[in-house]
Amino acid sequence: MKLKKIFGNSRIVGLAGDKNSGKTNNLVNLIIDYRKNKQNVPIYAYGMPKQVMDVLKKHGVKEISSIKHLIGKRDCIVILDEFQKLRLNDRRYKEALSDFVDFVYHNNACVILSSPSIREFNSVIGGVIEKWLLKSLKKDSCVNGSQLKKVVEDYKGRYKSLDAIDTPKNELLVINDEEEIVIKCEYVKEADNKLTNQDLF
Repeated sequence: MKLKKIFGNSRIVGLAGDKNSGKTNNLVNLIIDYRKNKQNVPIYAYGMPKQVMDVLKKHGVKEISSIKHLIGKRDCIVILDEFQKLRLNDRRYKEALSDFVDFVYHNNACVILSSPSIREFNSVIGGVIEKWLLKSLKKDSCVNGSQLKKVVEDYKGRYKSLDAIDTPKNELLVINDEEEIVIKCEYVKEADNKLTNQDLF
């Protein structure tokens, strides 16, 4: 099970990568893979495009539009795409982040935080992320002083390339203290919301 490999003993994972690096499609593949073994564990998703959410709903994923929707939920997996809209990385809302972290630990939840913008992974949100799931990204895109920038600087593995990490679209790089893990993710065509974009030129 891919999600089990990703989380291990961690509860909060950050998924970071450039735009169009395959993050959302990879997330859909992870959920489809998870559902092969675990049909009854609740999964909640925030911030997914409609086309992607339609696919996820077929796999029993419920859509939330606010952190408050998680009140009373437990023993679940939570995917927060565009987590910055929930102000979890805003210094002015540190109490909200603290409450969210308490929810995760007290209610046996596992969370993946993702964003289309690498700059959203500042030191506030980076301070609660226990493990990094990386796609292609450049060191210069990371916020100075952030935990993510340090991870990219320290990485010396096979995907290191000129002050960047460069992964294929169908692979996720798991960075933790024990080892480097590469997770292969099959492409999910029906969840590719960019496939129908018209060529403007």
